[in-house]
Amino acid sequence: MCHGHPHIHGCGHQSMTWHYCPSALIDLETGYETACSNVTFAAPQPSNAACVLINCDYRSGGTGWTCCNCGGRNTSGWCKNMSPNPKWEKNTITNEWEWIETCDHGCCRNCAKDCTS
Repeated sequence: MCHGHPHIHGCGHQSMTWHYCPSALIDLETGYETACSNVTFAAPQPSNAACVLINCDYRSGGTGWTCCNCGGRNTSGWCKNMSPNPKWEKNTITNEWEWIETCDHGCCRNCAKDCTS
């Protein structure tokens, strides 16, 4: 069983640390590991560490941004606004259907930054 440990960074991004199982697939050329089919996730933990993404668009863009996916204003790394198109989606991990109401778009280079907030 592979275990995912999410960390919520001060910049608002959430990163995942994976603890891979012996059956995980590993590409020997790139070193990229793919989680095995039986995956569990720990509860998200706050982290004082800087965002692990070198090119963190939220951290480099100030404290506020307008989501280019739904147009909502945000003050964290992920868009918590209501989605313009709520829908049912199948969770690929649990194989259960979930009603998705929030946008959940990450801050990216296409989103307008508000460096004055």
